[in-house]
Amino acid sequence: MKPPAWRLERDAYRHFTEIQTRYRDEDSLRHVNNMAVAGFHDEARNRFSRVYFKLAGDITGTRIVTVEQRVNYLAEVFHPDTVEVGCGILKIGRSSYEIGQGLFQKGKCVGLCVAVFVSATRSRGVSPLPANLRAALETFRMHAPEGAEAH
Repeated sequence: MKPPAWRLERDAYRHFTEIQTRYRDEDSLRHVNNMAVAGFHDEARNRFSRVYFKLAGDITGTRIVTVEQRVNYLAEVFHPDTVEVGCGILKIGRSSYEIGQGLFQKGKCVGLCVAVFVSATRSRGVSPLPANLRAALETFRMHAPEGAEAH
């Protein structure tokens, strides 16, 4: 499935993490292997989540559970160059939200990722997102340009 063109633009993302590629990430074709690329998305999401959780404040009793991750590999990633992973919130539902990510190397978008998270409590299972977390997520909401395909 072809991604929307606006998701390939660095300016679409609200938060960035720079990650250094490692020699051990290289495969026999001399590019960074796909598992390492997926790991870059995961590391960037982790750093991003710390920012919006801190902004949200107290969400005691709420667990955020990863339910899906889709990675699109658009071009090869090379070592020893760094990558920048942009993150933003694509969608906020009643009890879930989606993080959209763009992986950039030397200014070019080389990968995309969408990850879906669900709010849950130990006693009741899936639960509505706390209002303070919802507000924090809104500050990082991504918007498709006028007339562009949303996802």
